[in-house]
Amino acid sequence: MQHTAFDMQAEGKRVPEKTAAPAASLFRRVGQSLRTYRLGDLLVAAGMLSADSLSFALAVQKQTREPLGRILVREGFVTPAQLYRKLAEQWCMKASAAGVAFMLQTFTPSVARADDGGSQQVRLAAAFSPASVKPALPHISKPKLFGSTEIRATDLSAFTKWTSVMARFEQQMQTAQSKPQIQAWKAKLQSLKNSGTRDQIAAVNDYINLVSYVEDSRNYGTSDKWATPVEFFAKGGDCEDFAIAKYASLRALGFSTDQLRIAIVQDKIKNIPHAVLIVYTEDGAYVLDNQDKRLRSTAEVTRYKPVFSINATHWWLHRVPAQKSS
Repeated sequence: MQHTAFDMQAEGKRVPEKTAAPAASLFRRVGQSLRTYRLGDLLVAAGMLSADSLSFALAVQKQTREPLGRILVREGFVTPAQLYRKLAEQWCMKASAAGVAFMLQTFTPSVARADDGGSQQVRLAAAFSPASVKPALPHISKPKLFGSTEIRATDLSAFTKWTSVMARFEQQMQTAQSKPQIQAWKAKLQSLKNSGTRDQIAAVNDYINLVSYVEDSRNYGTSDKWATPVEFFAKGGDCEDFAIAKYASLRALGFSTDQLRIAIVQDKIKNIPHAVLIVYTEDGAYVLDNQDKRLRSTAEVTRYKPVFSINATHWWLHRVPAQKSS
């Protein structure tokens, strides 16, 4: 896949001199115009963007420091063509055909898409982005997970296995899009785009649970490696790898980060640590598990004692009250 000068600079790569100067000049002009004309407000005024979507994108920008236009396009709030037209209208930019192509390439994220030509397409490469594909629904209730109390924190730096998965997956998707397993995964998700919420969750749970269970020691020669979906579909995986692939699948289908958590639990029956995915919806919370392959509500599951749970923006420490002796 070709990279724009902007992408190469973001990855710390040397940009050829013939590319670097025009790119830097263009982004200086765009940046100056954004500061002067407030791109988001212009898009809202033109009816191309809702105020809620703008607020969400600005919150993401504050966290990631990415260009606003790039966030808006990546999250599907505007198309690259809409963004460029608004820039051209407001700034009277006299761009050549090559300039237009460069602008569209710059603001188009390197995202894996299902190639069916549909208007609503799954976006795999952004599956671990802190941003939500859609803003979280404010009326989703979050019952106590397996009867625990929660302490929430935002510092994920200690969870290097998880943060490494997020970083590796984005890099791998630049070259893995043509792999048969990834093509099949995208096609499956694309077929679920118009299904109901519960049907999407159940179908993802069933699809991922078809992959072979393989211990990390056999796959990687280590006792605990968290695998990306690319690695998981190629080699199989253990419990946390199933949960990660389900997390990525639902994110690609439009579930917000806030709706999803990978939960590390203690299996009270087998007396071993285990990992499951928790999904919060308007109809309640579900457990996606590779041990019990049925889709269950959290209220139905009693075998797990939660230790911690995590998503792309937060982690939660869980405490379960001690049982009183009779």
